[in-house]
Amino acid sequence: MKKIVFGAFIALAFLGASCSSDDGGSTGNGENGGGITPPNNKIKVIDKIIIDSKFNDRGKVEEGEATVDFTYVDKKLHTVSDLDNDFYYKFIYDDKGIVKEVESTQLEYFPGGDQLVTTKYVVAEVLGLTPFNFGKLGVINGVDRGNVVDMTFYSYNYNNEVVNTYSSVMKYDDKPFGPFHTLNTTGAVDLSKKTQVDFGNSKGAIMGLDYANRVLPSNNPTYLKHTLVEGKEEVEVVITYTYDANNYPVSFVYSIVEHFVSNEWDREENKYKEVVFTEKVDGNAVIIYKEL
Repeated sequence: MKKIVFGAFIALAFLGASCSSDDGGSTGNGENGGGITPPNNKIKVIDKIIIDSKFNDRGKVEEGEATVDFTYVDKKLHTVSDLDNDFYYKFIYDDKGIVKEVESTQLEYFPGGDQLVTTKYVVAEVLGLTPFNFGKLGVINGVDRGNVVDMTFYSYNYNNEVVNTYSSVMKYDDKPFGPFHTLNTTGAVDLSKKTQVDFGNSKGAIMGLDYANRVLPSNNPTYLKHTLVEGKEEVEVVITYTYDANNYPVSFVYSIVEHFVSNEWDREENKYKEVVFTEKVDGNAVIIYKEL
């Protein structure tokens, strides 16, 4: 669960921003991720995040601590990792200073023992495509103040047929997106404004050809509910922040409740039965920034 949570955070930090590096403020109308507030005027990047959590798995409680460190080289985000080596992200750049690859190293379980597995993601294979076919992945149903608040996702089988549909509902605060300047060191902000996306011909809030930054948040996420439509699986996340004088989120408390389905052997009926289990993570975190 910890790797899932941290992985989601990294994905959000890598993709989530609303303006290009030369934007001086908000467009005020929410168009193209303009949002309702400008980026923080004082430029600070994330140095580390210190997390305390309590994990409740079907009544079994486990407490944990973790520190996520951010390192920079020549004012570019270089690595993101935790001290226990559960995960490690390395950012690789082209000659223009734009991130071109991300190497992800995760501790994964194998029958013979846990092993560190490294996977390379080529950014150009996604953001470099013009246009990227987002319409096949899902539909953006609602946008509020430059933030996507309602989405539908699809999963496919080997025959390229939709097998599952998922619904995601999100909420945000009214402060500028905290990791903006951290993300901006990678050049991905400008890249997102230049990457065309085909949002499809559905009746969603965003349709046809537009740019990738349309799906990027203007503010800090405070709520997520991700549900398997017509199913029993669901994840709900609630986050509450505290801010400094420059409106950076400097700490937060969070709760993650996950309902998932498992097939368990019923000894009395001598067969497998579908059972819904609940896992919950409660925690708090401190975000430490620094000026480059």
